[in-house]
Amino acid sequence: MKHLITLSIVFLSFWTASSVKAQTLKAVDNSQNAGKVEWLDRQVTTGNVPFGTPVTREFRFKNISSENLLILQVKSSCHCTVAEWDHNPVEPGKTGVIKISYDAQKEGDFYRIVSVITNFDSMQSIPLALVGKVDKKPEASSGN
Repeated sequence: MKHLITLSIVFLSFWTASSVKAQTLKAVDNSQNAGKVEWLDRQVTTGNVPFGTPVTREFRFKNISSENLLILQVKSSCHCTVAEWDHNPVEPGKTGVIKISYDAQKEGDFYRIVSVITNFDSMQSIPLALVGKVDKKPEASSGN
């Protein structure tokens, strides 16, 4: 019985670790943005990031509608991730950029999602994901 419990814990640990690394956003946009906004980047991987060094990546999109596109809101679920974007309308056929920054204050893998709300669908957000790994915090030198 003890071996069964140990085996179960090991399996669960491996399954959890592999599922974190394998996370990806669904490619399908089932909001009212579909056919109006082409998300050129929905998930961006940063690779390894030095501990404490903020990382910023750009998420590009294109207005493929015949109306002006407005990014109304970009929300993050934590203070460690912030977004910047041009609040001016994106004209038909033009592209825009949302910059997402992560503060890299926690060691290990990260998967940060921000939610984008546009004027085409103010009731449903589109997720964007920033994925990477923060290196271990350098040990302080003794200064001798």
